[in-house]
Amino acid sequence: MRIAKTIGMVMIGSLLVSCKGDGTLLDLYPREPIVNPDVRTLIQGNRIVYAQLDGRSQIRGITDGGRFTTYNRFKSFGFDPYSWQGEQGVTGFGEGLVVQAMPEGASFVLRYSSDMGVTWVSYDTPIVDDDDIVLGAVHVVQLLVGADGSVWLLAQQNIGMDRRMLLYHVDLWEEKSVLLLRRDKAIALTADFANHDDGWLLYSDQDGETKGVHVLKTVNGGQVWSAGATLGNLNQPSIEAIADDRLLVYPQTGQALLSADGGDSFTPVSIGDNGISICHAASPDVVYALLVNGVAKSIDGGQTWLRLDAQAYDVDISGMAMDFYNERQGIVYDWNKLFITDDGGASWDILIYPYDYLLE
Repeated sequence: MRIAKTIGMVMIGSLLVSCKGDGTLLDLYPREPIVNPDVRTLIQGNRIVYAQLDGRSQIRGITDGGRFTTYNRFKSFGFDPYSWQGEQGVTGFGEGLVVQAMPEGASFVLRYSSDMGVTWVSYDTPIVDDDDIVLGAVHVVQLLVGADGSVWLLAQQNIGMDRRMLLYHVDLWEEKSVLLLRRDKAIALTADFANHDDGWLLYSDQDGETKGVHVLKTVNGGQVWSAGATLGNLNQPSIEAIADDRLLVYPQTGQALLSADGGDSFTPVSIGDNGISICHAASPDVVYALLVNGVAKSIDGGQTWLRLDAQAYDVDISGMAMDFYNERQGIVYDWNKLFITDDGGASWDILIYPYDYLLE
C-alpha cells in the first residue's frame, strides 16, 4: 500500500545558535539551512528522474522511489512512494503526460500515465504492422510527446544487414496510429517538433554514400517530408525546435548549428567550449543551453549566446535537464540537486542539494 505524506521544513535556527564548539550541531548544519532537510527523501537512496516547473512556485516530478509535488518551493512537499520503472524502455514526458515504449518480442508496446507514473494505461492497438515485423525487429529510438498529447515515435528496423528508419504518429485517446515515414538504408538519429505541424528529423546513410547528417522537414505534421540541408559529421546530435522556421542542431561535442529558414541552411553558433548537454527554448526569442560546466542564454532566437554567471551559495549551477515555465522562470536539475531562477538566469536559488547535513 502506498502512503502519501506531506513533509514540512523544521526551523532549527534558534537551536543551532545555542550550540558551540566542535562536534556540535553547528558542524552538521549551516546556521540557517539553505534547503529543507526533509528533501533527503528525494535523493538519499533515491534519485530525481524528471521535474517540471508548473508555475512560479509549483514543481512536480518523479524519483526512482515515487512522485513529488510542492507549491512553495519545497518549504513543504507531498511525496507519494512507488517504484518507478522507466528504465525498461524509452520514455517521453509532456504536459501532465508520461509515455513509455517498452520492448516486446520483435516490436514494442506503449503505455501512458497522467499521474506521474503512479498508474498506467496500456495502449492495446498494435502500432507496427505484422507484415513489417516479419521483415525484422523494430525498436524505438526516440519518443516525443507534444503539448497537445500527440506522440511521435522515431524507430529503427533491422532487416538483415540493412537498416530502415520509421516514424509513427500515435493518438492515445483514439487508439489510432499511422506510419508517417519509411526510409530504407537510413539510420535514425533524432527528431523534434515546434508544434503539431512543423518538425524536423536527422538521419545518416547506412552505407555512407553521402557523408554527414541529413535533415528532413515537415510543415503538415509529418504527412509529407522534404529534404533540408546536409550537415557534417556530428557527434550524437540533438534538435531543439525554437519556432516554426527556426531550429538548433547541437552535438554532444563540437559547434552548434542554427537554421532560420526551416532547415534549408545552417550557420555555426558558439555556445559553449566543453559541450552542450541540452537546450530549451523558453520562447521563440529566449533559448537556454545547459553546458557541461555551466549555463548559456540567447535572447535573439539562438543567434548569439551569453555564458551566465550561474552560481548560488558558491555552488555552480549544473545538471542533466532543465524546464522553463516562461522566459524568466525555470529550473535546472540532476539526480540529486535542483536549482531555480526567477530572473532569466541572473540569479539562482538552491532547492535541493546533497549537503552533508541532509545525508548524514
